[in-house]
Formats: sequence, structure tokens, C-alpha cells
Amino acid sequence: MKEVSLPRKGIVGLLLLACLIGSAVTAGCTENPAVPETPAPTPEATPAAHTTYSPAGPQPSFSTTVTAPEKHFRTDTSCYWVVTGTVTNTGDAPGRNVVIRFMLVDDESGMVRSTETILTPRFQAGETKIFTIDPLPGDCDRQYRAEIAVTHDIP
Repeated sequence: MKEVSLPRKGIVGLLLLACLIGSAVTAGCTENPAVPETPAPTPEATPAAHTTYSPAGPQPSFSTTVTAPEKHFRTDTSCYWVVTGTVTNTGDAPGRNVVIRFMLVDDESGMVRSTETILTPRFQAGETKIFTIDPLPGDCDRQYRAEIAVTHDIP
């Protein structure tokens, strides 16, 4: 018994013919049918990308005042500054883990020269606290202003 085989040219030809038929059948399938365009949403209809969580109910809120820094000299002729700040919880709930940060800021560059941080575990609604920060190191030949930043845990 003799085995019959197709020549290589015949197999390659059949494969090419199958590919040609397949591409003819799928032609036009990659095009998008004519679909009317959907209008872009107006800015009023677009939802906000970022939503800030704010719990309902009473919240602490803080107001601050701070004195101008007072320059003092040490016996070695170096300088330090003293500031007094008032912090009041003007909200209707106590603040928990309240962080009060006093900053000595260079008037010319706007950079913070030195800081002092005070942690108050509980700051009652309506309560006012006065702090005197001594010393805040600084350069004798610079002018500074004082700032206060207050943060707290969400109740």
C-alpha cells in the first residue's frame, strides 16, 4: 500500500485560500455602524469627583489669635522669640486630640523658622486657652510673624 501526500505547495495554497475567505467574510465587521452622537453632559449634571466627608451633628471649630513675636536676647547675644496665642473652641462639640502648632515665620521668605506643638486631649466647646511659647529660636537680624494652626480628630 502506497501512501498519498499532498505536496507542500498544495497545503500552503489551501491555507492562503482559507485566510482569504476568512478575511472576506469578516470584512466590514470592524467598522462602527452610524450611531448618533450622545451629547456631552453639562457641568451641572456631572457628579463631583471628590466628596468631603463631614459627619452630621455637633462639631468643634477653632478660632485663634496670636501676638506679634517679641525678640529677646540671651547672655551669649543669640536671640529667641516669645509669642502668646489664644485658642477658642467656637463649635458646639468638644474637640478630641487637638493639636495646636505655633509657627515662627520669616517675613521675607515666608519659611517657617521654628515651631512648638501642644497636644490637648480634650478641648471643650466654648473653652478658651491661652499659651505663651518661650523660646522660639530665631535669627537676630530677621523679622518674623507668628501663626497658629489647629487640627483635631473627627468626633
